[in-house]
Amino acid sequence: MSSNQEIALRQYFAAYDGTPKEFEEVESLFDAAFHKKFALNRKTGGRKYIDPVRGNNVDEGKVLDRDAVKELHASYLNKGTKITLIHYRRIGLDCYDCEFRIQNADEVETYRVVYTIEDGKIERSQEVNNDIQVIRAKCSSALHTFNVFNKYPTNM
Repeated sequence: MSSNQEIALRQYFAAYDGTPKEFEEVESLFDAAFHKKFALNRKTGGRKYIDPVRGNNVDEGKVLDRDAVKELHASYLNKGTKITLIHYRRIGLDCYDCEFRIQNADEVETYRVVYTIEDGKIERSQEVNNDIQVIRAKCSSALHTFNVFNKYPTNM
């Protein structure tokens, strides 16, 4: 059984079909899949690279906010990138392990991320390299979910 969030993410990925587009064409799909508070935690132990949109060095372990991720995704769309979903698995209460391949004229790269879901949308994304990092990201996600639940007082 697919969750609404998984369906929204699959629709967003399907927009990356290898034809160049403007981000405005898929912005509603982005908004349906990603929370207003979305943040991407870049993996540690990964490669450093120059962000083609901002022209700055993106270091490993850096956190990108929602606007920075939109700009990054817009650059992928302009290049005519194709995204292929490899797997999407539930690994916790509000936690999913996702692996996908990005292909365009400049690169062919596989990414693995752990998503934390809040209000039916992806609120956090943590890039991971291996299963140990998946477990750590899952624990971090569980702690984050617990802290979100703790914000609301009970009527006891």
